[in-house]
Amino acid sequence: MLLILLAALVGLPMAAQPAYAATPQPDLDYLNRAHQLNLTIIRAAQLAQTNGRSACVRKAGAQLERDHRRLSAQELAVADRLGLGLVAIPSLAERQQLDALTAKGKTAAFDNAWLVFQRQEHQQYLTLIGGDLPQAASPAVEAVANGAKPVVEMDLRLVAGPCRTASGTPVVPTGDGGQVAAAQQARSRTAVALLALGVLLILVGKAISVRRRVVGVAALAIGLVLLFGKQPPDTGDVPKAGPAAEEREAAVPPVRLKLPGVLTAAVQPVATGGDGRLQLPGSAADVGWWAAGAAPGSAGGTVLLAGHIDTTRGRGVFAALPDVPVGARVAVTGGDGGVHWYRIVSRRTYAQNALPADLFSGAAKPRLALVTCTGSYDRATHRYSQNLVLYGVPLD
Repeated sequence: MLLILLAALVGLPMAAQPAYAATPQPDLDYLNRAHQLNLTIIRAAQLAQTNGRSACVRKAGAQLERDHRRLSAQELAVADRLGLGLVAIPSLAERQQLDALTAKGKTAAFDNAWLVFQRQEHQQYLTLIGGDLPQAASPAVEAVANGAKPVVEMDLRLVAGPCRTASGTPVVPTGDGGQVAAAQQARSRTAVALLALGVLLILVGKAISVRRRVVGVAALAIGLVLLFGKQPPDTGDVPKAGPAAEEREAAVPPVRLKLPGVLTAAVQPVATGGDGRLQLPGSAADVGWWAAGAAPGSAGGTVLLAGHIDTTRGRGVFAALPDVPVGARVAVTGGDGGVHWYRIVSRRTYAQNALPADLFSGAAKPRLALVTCTGSYDRATHRYSQNLVLYGVPLD
């Protein structure tokens, strides 16, 4: 009797061991189930690339394999940080389903069976993410679940009905209000008016007083500052891109961005919608992280963070980004609380429909890309003509 009481006090397993074993372990339970789903999706994606009869199924399989390898690597990286070991194979039921899919080989029935199977697995994944486990898990694991959601939703669209493929390099529409462009136009008009006034005060008239000359020179100086003190030109060397294994892009997803003295903002994971555009957060005060890319602190890849310059409701979180100079420091905080510092090394402007594909597909060495809109504003389409990209490299 005494032994039982002592065991109860100090938490020894004894007769309570089965109940203890069944106690929820949110981190391990979520990571294990998500990892099994990813392993299953990856294996099925590989089958599509060898057995798919249509080019669409083969291409969709290649994208699903890339995306879910990255998610799988992310889970393994976080599990390693937490000292957890994850299962290395799909569940028994999933292995049996994979065997049935494999048996269809290159038959006419394969493509449709593959689409149905992948649809089922992605829906199960979203159910897992929307369940109780991520909310009960540690912040790092919750960040992993939140980061997986937009990627799974994006990939589900490829298999939700007839096969679809991605539409190429995503478009990043980060401004639909035009306030920043209007302010720049007003600034230019004011500059021209001041220059004209300065010339008038200094050169026109017979007897020009000293005071008039001083005012004229001041008007010219202010006009020149307004005219030429606009957004700095492209400058600096863009960090080299190149192929990067999905495993090198894995780390804990970001939750906060800070540009000291400029802005501090929450970061939300995002992916593309059915129209091929990056789906930014609902709040213009938040920054979107391209969740199918690298996470901060990874050994390779591009950490792409995009934010509105303005919206129909006013200025956005990246309204001040055009004024951020090369050399500025940037801090990105991961879901585990780790802070990763970068230094801005270059800036580039691109036509909005011509962003470099490597921003979304990786880089051999880790780099940061902050993206917003710039250029002229079309009030008919509610779009800016260009994107501004500030590139950074890690300091830590």
